[in-house]
Amino acid sequence: MPDIGIADQDQQVRRRYTIIVNTRQKTTDDRELTFAQVVDLAFPGAHDTEVVFTVTYHRAVAPQRNGNLSEGGTVTIKDGTAFDVTRTRRS
Repeated sequence: MPDIGIADQDQQVRRRYTIIVNTRQKTTDDRELTFAQVVDLAFPGAHDTEVVFTVTYHRAVAPQRNGNLSEGGTVTIKDGTAFDVTRTRRS
């Protein structure tokens, strides 16, 4: 096997994941997504401080394939992982 450089190895290891966020197909290079990243994919840009987001996911990597993603939390994804992100105003 020919010797390949670190940059070439890095390119081979990197992967692009296709996920679904609010019924729309998105892609990411990250294997693990944070709550903030998922919210930004669903609703890009700045948000009013009175807005609260709820994130649920389906078909993620085991052992927790389905669940709720809390603020500050992370989830390990695979191709086809789906997210539902809703926003509401605090009352």
